[in-house]
Amino acid sequence: MLIKRGNGFFIGPICINYGIIAFGVISPLMILGFSATLPFHWTLVMSILASFALPILFYPFAWSIWLMLYYLCLPKELYENRSENSDDLLFDEDERL
Repeated sequence: MLIKRGNGFFIGPICINYGIIAFGVISPLMILGFSATLPFHWTLVMSILASFALPILFYPFAWSIWLMLYYLCLPKELYENRSENSDDLLFDEDERL
């Protein structure tokens, strides 16, 4: 499937990736470090490693989440849901409704 969108379309997976890594991984590690559940130096090491490695590993999954959300909100842009006389994707807001 060819994904060809305008400006800003590629920001979605980056935001999803950042949000899950920052709030789902780094924040809990910092809470464990500041509450003395984990030694603080281990918390810093794990947080730094996670901040570099996980975004790279998680990016394809973030794209999957982004496309799922996109087509969940705009189901008529899926290839099988478009009308027969439509050669192009709908970009005009009035035509989407």
